[in-house]
Amino acid sequence: MSIQMSLVFGALILEMVTLLLMVLPLPHPVRVKIIDISILLRNLKNFRIGLWFTVILLSMQFMDCIQRLQRFGHLGNPYFALNSQNNQFGTMSYDQLASKFYSQRNLYITGAVLYLMLAIFTVSTILKKLVLKESEYRKLSASEAEGNSKVTGEGQESSEVAKYKKLIEQKEIDIATLKKQVGGLQKSYDDLNPSQPIEKDE
Repeated sequence: MSIQMSLVFGALILEMVTLLLMVLPLPHPVRVKIIDISILLRNLKNFRIGLWFTVILLSMQFMDCIQRLQRFGHLGNPYFALNSQNNQFGTMSYDQLASKFYSQRNLYITGAVLYLMLAIFTVSTILKKLVLKESEYRKLSASEAEGNSKVTGEGQESSEVAKYKKLIEQKEIDIATLKKQVGGLQKSYDDLNPSQPIEKDE
């Protein structure tokens, strides 16, 4: 494999790993980091220029592979030449067969790289929307939990106030009963010890 195709194959592996990281069910903070990195790369001018340059080169190589394969379209396979009934167009030599194989290999690799570029762009857009919706849902859940905690706290305070009010009313009833008992005892004591009027002569 030439250096050029080795680089293309390395780009294919990198794209496969990137796409795998995007579709894995990772935690929300990790997905946020991935989206932040993708947004940062999209905003970099040099990255966009390099990306478009790579896309143009790969597209040219893809079209070149298609043209090379069309040259061998009218030639038969030498392995099947003996059994072929239509040999009027001739058969390919082994060098041509190797060239056709390399062209097919390059066609598949460059096509896969171009396809995964489109797939990564689409998945990153979907993942960005998903992360945004999940962030909004987490904020709403946090606000609802905070509101529920406030309502619970207010409910506890109101229950404590009602409890103390009831206790105060009970104490007031006890005090009124005690006053009645004291008044009754005082009256009974006065009845048992009648006061006698004191004359001036005495």
